[in-house]
Amino acid sequence: MKKRTGFGQLIITFAFAYSALLCHFHASELRENGDIYSALLYWFFGLTALAGAFRFKIASIIEKLIGKK
Repeated sequence: MKKRTGFGQLIITFAFAYSALLCHFHASELRENGDIYSALLYWFFGLTALAGAFRFKIASIIEKLIGKK
């Protein structure tokens, strides 16, 4: 994976993290209202957004495991 460093990468990373926070708070509100299935779905969305925020770190770990440079 080509490493891109710059201001755009930082903005996208913060956008993913912000999205994960929004999903978590919305899921917490849904859980308080008794809608557990929708809350679980929003927590899954938040987890994938958090994985998107750490996408470059995850990619480097996978590359180390596979042995690619």
